Amino acid sequence: MATTGYCQIDPNEPNSELGDATWMSTGGSAAGAINPAGDLDFFGFEVATPGILEVKLNDLPEEMRARIDLYGKNFNWITRIDASNPGDLVTLTLDLADPGRYYIGIVDLVGKSHDTGYTFNLGFEPVVDVNEPNGEAGDAISIGFGDLVEGYIFPKGDAEIYKVYVTGPGILEVKAQSVPEGMRTRIDLYGKNFNFITRKDASNPGDLVTLKHDVVNPYGWYPVCYYIGIVDLSGGSYHVPYAFKAGFEAVIDENEPNGEIGDAVAIAFGDQIEGRIFSKGDVDFFKIEAPSPGILEVKLNDLPEEMRTRIDLYGKSFNWITRIDASNPGDRTTLTLNIRDPGVYHIGILDLAGKSHNQPYSFAASFEEVTDGNEPNGEIGDAAPITPSEAVGGVIFPAGDVDLYKIWMEGPGDLEVKLESVPEDMRARIDLYGKNFNFITRADASNPGDLATLKYEAPGPGWYYIGVADLAGNSHNVGYSFRAVGGGLGARGSAPQEGGAVGTKSEGVKEVSFGNASGTATSYREAALNHSGFDFSLGETGEYPTFDGEIISWQPSAEDHPDYPRDAGYLWWRNTHLDDQNRVSQTRDMGSVDLASVRAVPAEWDRSPLIPPLLEGHTIVARCHDGYVKFQVISVDPEAESVVVRYFHSPDATFDDGAI
Repeated sequence: MATTGYCQIDPNEPNSELGDATWMSTGGSAAGAINPAGDLDFFGFEVATPGILEVKLNDLPEEMRARIDLYGKNFNWITRIDASNPGDLVTLTLDLADPGRYYIGIVDLVGKSHDTGYTFNLGFEPVVDVNEPNGEAGDAISIGFGDLVEGYIFPKGDAEIYKVYVTGPGILEVKAQSVPEGMRTRIDLYGKNFNFITRKDASNPGDLVTLKHDVVNPYGWYPVCYYIGIVDLSGGSYHVPYAFKAGFEAVIDENEPNGEIGDAVAIAFGDQIEGRIFSKGDVDFFKIEAPSPGILEVKLNDLPEEMRTRIDLYGKSFNWITRIDASNPGDRTTLTLNIRDPGVYHIGILDLAGKSHNQPYSFAASFEEVTDGNEPNGEIGDAAPITPSEAVGGVIFPAGDVDLYKIWMEGPGDLEVKLESVPEDMRARIDLYGKNFNFITRADASNPGDLATLKYEAPGPGWYYIGVADLAGNSHNVGYSFRAVGGGLGARGSAPQEGGAVGTKSEGVKEVSFGNASGTATSYREAALNHSGFDFSLGETGEYPTFDGEIISWQPSAEDHPDYPRDAGYLWWRNTHLDDQNRVSQTRDMGSVDLASVRAVPAEWDRSPLIPPLLEGHTIVARCHDGYVKFQVISVDPEAESVVVRYFHSPDATFDDGAI
């Protein structure tokens, strides 16, 4: 019987070639024998769905070292499993992704012949995912928000793609509801062009993760398609399904789009404005018009508890002016600014941490008009004429303001300027200048709220100029009043007839520098400033942190001025250490003007990126550790990082160098 070509104990023979495979059903068992030596047995079966195949040897000759091979419908080899030792019962398990015909091959690895047979079971567990095929973005399954979606990561390396449509801005949430215990989930999110946006990975197998994304279409076109991808980071295969839900919370801000200053939304004083910082990094811009000089207030009334707010203020040309930052999340901040110039101002609101919020914030802008009928009279050339013995009223507004008046004296005599009322927190100064704008004398109040009086024996005749200021440089919305009296004052009190004025300004006339009481020219100190730092009050090289500043070869905020780029041979004066909170520079380029003509600290400093460098001939005002300084740039040496200046230091916000 052994010479007949096949063994009579194997009823399935001949099945030694794939084309002669013995056909069988899944869920059943089969028997065979490896005889003669080198024999191969093939069995065929068919599956209608994807699933898990198991070919399990139940018994075999004790000297047989078995191999189980698996082939596809085209007789293509797929995989195998080999016994380690003769007599080992091995099992081949495989995820079958594609329905169809498959073939099993059984052989003895050492080519022996056996008189006794083997048996095996053919098991198959269907794994049916109704969403398949959805392994590519182009085959993504459309789902609805709130639907419970189930699927299978099967076979190994499988990826599942779904798509949803959003109809407006809001928060898209994809939340895993259940996963197989061995599955370490990744949720991917893609845009309408299959472009990757973001993902969320589980830290451990079995963890339920949630992906959130702020949906904002800058072009305002909806609906927009998003694609959701589900994979197993471990590359496993599971016959237990996962489940998830996609949700969407609409976030509507009626003021959008206002994320750029050029798209600022117009608002009115007193209106309650509501907005949302959405999505991450969002900035909301609004614009409002101030009708006159006054006090602008932007006050947050409500906001999300996790929002740390910044309020920025910009001018009509989108120039940054000032800001206020909340110290902690949830703090209600208020920005207040004294406005000298009427016009349009822009308000910017953002979250300092760059977070996104689906809850709104609200604010209101208010305005308190501050009217001074004598303005503009902040420069001596614009001094307002006054009448002897007449009550004169004015307002020191904004901070650093100086009000200047002029009165005519017909001849020699006494002149008395007497303050009759001042704001209680104003420490007043009265200055007197002569017809050539030369400083003569002054009277300072000892305390805030004190009424000062200036007296002077005027040699006359001519114009005399009266300046009123706050020694601390503060701003006030309550006015002051004074009277000028004296025996030498002209009865007419106002400007003399045209052509008869001495010292009046005309077009093209160069203003003279200030003289002192004895008529000699004002003298200033000179110093060479460098990176070692300088103390202007001591007139010597300083030492951090008490020095007033230092020379640097880049802009103090490390930004590039559009006209003066860093590393191009320019030098700057840096005193950012004097501002403990914001670490910003406190300097102001007054332009190419006489040093003596700068009489007070300006209301605003230059701001980045428009802080100019030190230019020859320009006069700079800067904050010091113990007051303020004005200095004129005489020469600049970029190689030595040194600048020669002529300067005057003042302990307060006014410069009285005319009295030297």
